Amino acid sequence: MKETSVTIISTNINKHILDNYKDYHVVDQKFKIDELLQYKKVIFFNVLHYYDDEKIKEIFKTLEDNNVKYINFTNNIEEALYTSYLIIYDDKKILVEGVTDEVLKCEKLIKKVGLNLPFITELSLLLKDYDLVNKVYKDNASLKGALWK
Repeated sequence: MKETSVTIISTNINKHILDNYKDYHVVDQKFKIDELLQYKKVIFFNVLHYYDDEKIKEIFKTLEDNNVKYINFTNNIEEALYTSYLIIYDDKKILVEGVTDEVLKCEKLIKKVGLNLPFITELSLLLKDYDLVNKVYKDNASLKGALWK
Protein backbone atom coordinates (compact mmCIF):
# COMPACT_ATOMS: atom_id res chain seq x y z
CA MET A 1 0.00 0.00 0.00
CA LYS A 2 1.14 3.49 -0.80
CA GLU A 3 1.82 5.31 2.47
CA THR A 4 0.86 8.88 1.71
CA SER A 5 -2.35 10.47 0.51
CA VAL A 6 -4.42 7.36 1.21
CA THR A 7 -8.08 7.04 2.15
CA ILE A 8 -9.44 3.77 3.51
CA ILE A 9 -13.23 3.56 3.43
CA SER A 10 -15.39 1.04 5.21
CA THR A 11 -18.97 0.96 6.39
CA ASN A 12 -17.93 -1.04 9.44
CA ILE A 13 -14.65 0.60 10.34
CA ASN A 14 -13.51 0.00 13.87
CA LYS A 15 -10.37 0.65 15.84
CA HIS A 16 -9.00 -2.89 15.63
CA ILE A 17 -7.63 -1.99 12.20
CA LEU A 18 -5.23 0.46 13.87
CA ASP A 19 -3.26 -2.49 15.26
CA ASN A 20 -1.64 -2.69 11.82
CA TYR A 21 -0.36 0.89 12.08
CA LYS A 22 1.39 1.14 15.44
CA ASP A 23 4.03 3.57 14.10
CA TYR A 24 1.36 6.17 13.18
CA HIS A 25 0.00 8.93 15.40
CA VAL A 26 -3.81 8.48 15.58
CA VAL A 27 -6.04 11.55 15.38
CA ASP A 28 -9.60 10.79 16.46
CA GLN A 29 -10.77 14.18 17.68
CA LYS A 30 -10.54 17.83 16.61
CA PHE A 31 -6.94 19.00 16.21
CA LYS A 32 -4.71 21.86 15.14
CA ILE A 33 -2.65 21.29 12.03
CA ASP A 34 0.56 22.64 13.65
CA GLU A 35 0.40 19.85 16.23
CA LEU A 36 0.51 17.17 13.53
CA LEU A 37 3.74 18.44 11.99
CA GLN A 38 5.74 16.90 14.82
CA TYR A 39 4.88 13.40 13.55
CA LYS A 40 6.20 11.55 10.50
CA LYS A 41 3.05 9.44 10.06
CA VAL A 42 -0.54 10.35 10.92
CA ILE A 43 -3.84 8.49 10.79
CA PHE A 44 -7.14 10.36 10.75
CA PHE A 45 -9.69 8.03 12.27
CA ASN A 46 -13.18 9.15 11.20
CA VAL A 47 -12.46 12.73 12.29
CA LEU A 48 -12.46 14.91 9.18
CA HIS A 49 -16.23 15.39 9.26
CA TYR A 50 -15.50 18.25 11.70
CA TYR A 51 -13.93 20.26 8.85
CA ASP A 52 -15.18 21.76 5.58
CA ASP A 53 -13.76 20.90 2.15
CA GLU A 54 -11.30 23.78 2.02
CA LYS A 55 -9.91 23.00 5.47
CA ILE A 56 -9.44 19.33 4.61
CA LYS A 57 -7.56 20.30 1.43
CA GLU A 58 -5.40 22.67 3.48
CA ILE A 59 -4.66 19.97 6.08
CA PHE A 60 -3.56 17.44 3.46
CA LYS A 61 -1.51 19.97 1.50
CA THR A 62 0.28 21.11 4.66
CA LEU A 63 1.09 17.52 5.61
CA GLU A 64 2.36 16.72 2.11
CA ASP A 65 4.46 19.92 2.01
CA ASN A 66 6.05 18.85 5.30
CA ASN A 67 6.61 15.23 4.23
CA VAL A 68 4.16 13.83 6.75
CA LYS A 69 2.60 10.57 5.54
CA TYR A 70 -1.08 10.14 6.32
CA ILE A 71 -3.94 7.72 6.03
CA ASN A 72 -7.56 8.76 6.34
CA PHE A 73 -9.84 6.03 7.73
CA THR A 74 -13.46 7.02 7.19
CA ASN A 75 -16.95 5.85 6.39
CA ASN A 76 -17.60 8.96 4.27
CA ILE A 77 -16.81 8.21 0.63
CA GLU A 78 -16.81 11.94 -0.23
CA GLU A 79 -13.46 12.14 1.60
CA ALA A 80 -11.92 9.83 -1.02
CA LEU A 81 -11.84 12.78 -3.39
CA TYR A 82 -9.07 14.44 -1.36
CA THR A 83 -6.48 11.69 -1.74
CA SER A 84 -4.89 10.02 -4.72
CA TYR A 85 -5.05 6.42 -3.45
CA LEU A 86 -8.18 4.66 -2.25
CA ILE A 87 -8.85 1.39 -0.47
CA ILE A 88 -12.35 -0.03 0.00
CA TYR A 89 -12.24 -2.21 3.09
CA ASP A 90 -15.00 -4.42 4.37
CA ASP A 91 -15.35 -7.37 6.70
CA LYS A 92 -11.66 -7.35 7.70
CA LYS A 93 -10.37 -7.49 4.13
CA ILE A 94 -9.45 -5.19 1.27
CA LEU A 95 -12.00 -5.45 -1.53
CA VAL A 96 -10.30 -3.11 -3.98
CA GLU A 97 -7.45 -0.63 -3.90
CA GLY A 98 -5.63 1.63 -6.30
CA VAL A 99 -5.57 5.12 -7.74
CA THR A 100 -8.71 6.88 -6.48
CA ASP A 101 -10.09 7.65 -9.94
CA GLU A 102 -9.81 3.99 -10.96
CA VAL A 103 -11.33 2.59 -7.75
CA LEU A 104 -14.29 4.97 -8.02
CA LYS A 105 -15.12 3.33 -11.34
CA CYS A 106 -15.95 0.13 -9.41
CA GLU A 107 -19.48 1.40 -8.84
CA LYS A 108 -21.11 -2.02 -8.41
CA LEU A 109 -18.62 -3.09 -5.75
CA ILE A 110 -18.93 0.23 -3.90
CA LYS A 111 -22.72 -0.06 -3.85
CA LYS A 112 -22.52 -3.73 -2.85
CA VAL A 113 -20.80 -2.78 0.44
CA GLY A 114 -23.49 -0.19 1.19
CA LEU A 115 -21.78 2.96 -0.07
CA ASN A 116 -22.69 5.37 -2.83
CA LEU A 117 -20.29 7.12 -5.14
CA PRO A 118 -19.42 10.70 -4.26
CA PHE A 119 -22.07 12.91 -5.86
CA ILE A 120 -19.73 14.71 -8.25
CA THR A 121 -18.20 11.40 -9.36
CA GLU A 122 -21.57 9.81 -10.00
CA LEU A 123 -22.74 12.87 -11.92
CA SER A 124 -19.64 13.01 -14.10
CA LEU A 125 -19.89 9.25 -14.84
CA LEU A 126 -23.46 9.78 -16.04
CA LEU A 127 -22.40 12.76 -18.15
CA LYS A 128 -19.53 10.71 -19.56
CA ASP A 129 -22.00 7.99 -20.61
CA TYR A 130 -23.78 10.66 -22.68
CA ASP A 131 -20.47 11.94 -24.11
CA LEU A 132 -20.95 15.33 -22.44
CA VAL A 133 -17.59 15.06 -20.64
CA ASN A 134 -14.56 12.91 -21.38
CA LYS A 135 -13.39 12.00 -17.87
CA VAL A 136 -14.49 11.56 -14.26
CA TYR A 137 -14.32 14.77 -12.21
CA LYS A 138 -13.56 15.09 -8.51
CA ASP A 139 -14.81 18.61 -7.80
CA ASN A 140 -17.66 20.90 -8.81
CA ALA A 141 -15.48 23.64 -10.27
CA SER A 142 -13.68 21.33 -12.71
CA LEU A 143 -16.90 19.70 -13.87
CA LYS A 144 -18.59 23.07 -14.27
CA GLY A 145 -15.60 24.29 -16.29
CA ALA A 146 -15.79 21.25 -18.57
CA LEU A 147 -19.50 21.73 -19.19
CA TRP A 148 -19.55 25.50 -19.67
CA LYS A 149 -16.36 26.51 -21.43
